[in-house]
Amino acid sequence: MAKSLLNAPSLLKENIFFLIAGTFLGSVSILLFDERLYTSREVLAMFTALFILFFVQAFAGSLQQFISGRKALLLYFQSFLMTAVVLGLLYAFLMPFPFDAFRTFRYCLLLTFIETSFHFFIRYQKQYMQNLEKDKRISQTVKQQQVKELEVLKQQIDPHFIFNSFNTLGFLIDENSEKAKRFSNKLANVYRYIIFNSNKNLVALADELGFAKDYAYLQEIRHSNEVQIRFNVPPDTDNTFILPVSIQLLIENAIKHNEFNEAEPLFISVTFESNTFAVENNINAKNYTIPSSKIGLANLRDRCKLILGKDLVIIKKETAFKVILPVLQK
Repeated sequence: MAKSLLNAPSLLKENIFFLIAGTFLGSVSILLFDERLYTSREVLAMFTALFILFFVQAFAGSLQQFISGRKALLLYFQSFLMTAVVLGLLYAFLMPFPFDAFRTFRYCLLLTFIETSFHFFIRYQKQYMQNLEKDKRISQTVKQQQVKELEVLKQQIDPHFIFNSFNTLGFLIDENSEKAKRFSNKLANVYRYIIFNSNKNLVALADELGFAKDYAYLQEIRHSNEVQIRFNVPPDTDNTFILPVSIQLLIENAIKHNEFNEAEPLFISVTFESNTFAVENNINAKNYTIPSSKIGLANLRDRCKLILGKDLVIIKKETAFKVILPVLQK
């Protein structure tokens, strides 16, 4: 009963809890501390007096919210004063015992402690429930925002890949029709993968590797011996998951931002090491600005943070550029 009353949003129910629990506990406390014998009539009189005391405190403003130390002291003083009046009248006129000011003063302190303790407990419980509700709303808002951000990031993958794929196909059509045909077949596999996997948060590493190898084959057809891509991944990767279209993006960036030819080829290594995935290439940066959608690496970094809660590790040396991708192992 007490739990349901405290969890109820109604101030009336809070006051009723304060009234019933305070009256009962106050009466029992006095009877336990007082060695004098009380008859049934005297117990009823005391219970009635305390009921009136707690009723006045509950419904006459004592249970209002307070936010400062001064108001807290005022609450103590108000409770003690009202308790002293009620108990003074009770023991002076309704009880057969000789009036004992010191004993009455002790009971006033005891009841004031009970009253204010209940008050602070109710206020704390109410504030605690409000904080829980506030934290829940904030958590839901953050989660909804992250879902929206993730959907936007996923939608950026397809335009980014399409932009570069058609550039590649345009080169191959003019260069060699047979290569263009093989390119088209591999490209169909690549787009099939994107259609079925780019909207997922994570994919099996084996599936992502198959996609990346198809993409690497397309680039090697286009660039012949100018681009050499090597994969060094152990066969047992069944319980490893990675962000979709992530390895391909890093290979694509390496090709996009570096100069290369048959004499000085671009070497790209894709390795699985220490439960992370690494894509590394030698650096021969282009000395001119190329068209770019500006979302590739930033997109991948944001997806890592949102999905895996980890960041990319980028290591740039004088002659090499390396990106370490986090993975999930189950």
